[in-house]
Amino acid sequence: MEGFDFHETFALVAIMTSLRVFLSVAVAKGWNLYQMDVNNACFHSDLEEEVYMRMPPGFYSNTPNHVCRLCKSLYRL
Repeated sequence: MEGFDFHETFALVAIMTSLRVFLSVAVAKGWNLYQMDVNNACFHSDLEEEVYMRMPPGFYSNTPNHVCRLCKSLYRL
């Protein structure tokens, strides 16, 4: 949010100590454990097709029909 936390960054990462504690509790309680791999490489990959999007909120232009041509894919696109 611009003006409030515009310059803040946050990345959720797993701390190995927390992971070991979680696994220890899961084993002690007899919980089932599953592993899942997620491939995130496509989130910001180069595009081979021509993809256009509307201008983002807050962008103002004299030409109301402007669009952006994307060179890389966007998250949740």
